[in-house]
Amino acid sequence: MWALLFLLLAETPSFDSAFRAGLMALNAQKLAEAQAQLETAAKIQPRNPQVWMALAQTYWRSRQPKAAASAATKAESLDPWNPLILHGLAYFYSETENFARAAELESRYAQAVSNDRNALPRAAELYLRAEQPQSAIDLLRKALAVEDRAELRNLLGQAYESEEQPAQAIPELQAAIKLNPYEEPYYFDLGRALLQHKNAKDAIEVLEAGKKVFAKSAQIELALGVAYYGARRFSEAADSFLRTIQIAPDVDQAYIFLARMFDQAEDKLPETLKAFAAFAKTRSDNYLSSFVYGKALALAGELDKAEGMLRKSIALNANFWESHFEFGVLMQRERKLQPAAAEFQRAIEMNPKEPTAHFRLSIVYFRLGKTAEAQAEKAVHERLAIDQESETKQKFKGIPKLELKRVETGR
Repeated sequence: MWALLFLLLAETPSFDSAFRAGLMALNAQKLAEAQAQLETAAKIQPRNPQVWMALAQTYWRSRQPKAAASAATKAESLDPWNPLILHGLAYFYSETENFARAAELESRYAQAVSNDRNALPRAAELYLRAEQPQSAIDLLRKALAVEDRAELRNLLGQAYESEEQPAQAIPELQAAIKLNPYEEPYYFDLGRALLQHKNAKDAIEVLEAGKKVFAKSAQIELALGVAYYGARRFSEAADSFLRTIQIAPDVDQAYIFLARMFDQAEDKLPETLKAFAAFAKTRSDNYLSSFVYGKALALAGELDKAEGMLRKSIALNANFWESHFEFGVLMQRERKLQPAAAEFQRAIEMNPKEPTAHFRLSIVYFRLGKTAEAQAEKAVHERLAIDQESETKQKFKGIPKLELKRVETGR
């Protein structure tokens, strides 16, 4: 009898063993196993909030959003001021990209603990990702009243920038660099803010200073290229984009930016052709590599090769308007007016607010004898040209932060 009882007890899973096994399976991405173990643990201790928090993550990763939301709600209701639960749920909601909810929970976590000095900055960053900069500003002011730190100043500057308050943003971003000159993103954030307010001169100064510390930063070099372009120092802009390509040849933005402006830096065409040829060779299945190389070949007068590359770009991605536009320019140059008109029309369908495409199409229509259509396209071009923003902002639609892999950052 006692032997049978001990055997039955041994076969009954304990909470600790089921919970531990579930967490290990979740960490190993063995989601079905994790779900089974954690649901077993939840049956043993249904009022344990940690089990429901782990189940929320498991359900989410298993693409069961309703079950995930229900488990997260239950975890919070069981212990609404437990710091471990608040912090874990903040992570869960950030994983689901519900950044506003994540920020709220991380803020409550920050109130509940006193020994985590990074809690308020994390909450502020989540508020920024949730596009709630004023909430971030309020948190960061509280944190700065206790401790003056570079990270807090940088985040506060970003929050003010999001609120379109450059007079407050710039000094905070400058203070972050002064407090810690060895953080690469601080130079980029300040340089980008200055560029967004059309201060290319000061942006160049900031980014050049950052480059002295981080000589192999593709992010800073890319931003510096945009700053030089904004200052109409086209040759130096091209040099920066070419250096970005040398540092991080897998980053698309440098190729795109260089392709959009190298007609203003024709002295760099040999280096540009070499870089684009390598890009097209190593990324032969990439429509951008074919596009930029085709555009450069056209500028160099190698029209047959250019046509082949542009056709390939369109075949790889028929929805990229610039490939159609450049192919239209090439057809127009070869006096193939009907194909040119068709390509410009296609580019306009994809990007109707691009004035240059309307201008090119108006010229082609005039040469085809379509006077009414030409006048209509000319009128659209003139309206869009008046409305369009500054040259730098038009050509470089902001500077997205780069997701760089295996890039050494040197000093």
